[in-house]
Amino acid sequence: MICRGCLDSIPLSPSSRMVGDIKVYSFFQYSDVALLMQSKYYLIGSRVLHLLAKKAACYFLSSLKEDVSTRLHFVGLDDYPYGAYSHVGVIVRAFERESRGHIKGYYGALRAKNRIKYAGRNLAFRQNNPKGFYLSRAIPHEHIVLVDDIITTGTSFGEACKLMQESAHKVAFCLSLCDAREAGVQDMGMTI
Repeated sequence: MICRGCLDSIPLSPSSRMVGDIKVYSFFQYSDVALLMQSKYYLIGSRVLHLLAKKAACYFLSSLKEDVSTRLHFVGLDDYPYGAYSHVGVIVRAFERESRGHIKGYYGALRAKNRIKYAGRNLAFRQNNPKGFYLSRAIPHEHIVLVDDIITTGTSFGEACKLMQESAHKVAFCLSLCDAREAGVQDMGMTI
């Protein structure tokens, strides 16, 4: 899908920001991967997102202490397979595989009642149309890492963190492949 040279030329730009009291780590600048991230709407996206997630996971897991990783579990935000695959599920699977068995992914556990898409929408729209997350299956471990493809305003992560905490799970932190804030999306409601 992406040759080794091209994949290597995409710079990792690790960053973090706070959503409430939870830290969200991102790995790419949205401007560097915008076209690749848009592939999620097509079947080819499953392979593109896997490559980006694998690169991010290698970086992330190399800096994570093994004794910490054995207590963590990945949960994707609404990893329902819309169409042929789940783009968030692909990302969770890449991180799970790269952990070599240290961090397990729980698939289909965190679902959204509201199927509305947030792409290109402002903060006010997102706040007025919450995802309505619910747990569709039990997660037997309490230490959770929430995973999504892009963090824009942080409302989805905030809503998911609140639900997990109400369900007696501890969200250690969140992961997103990229942070759209640098691409002109501000918490003040600007759109891409």
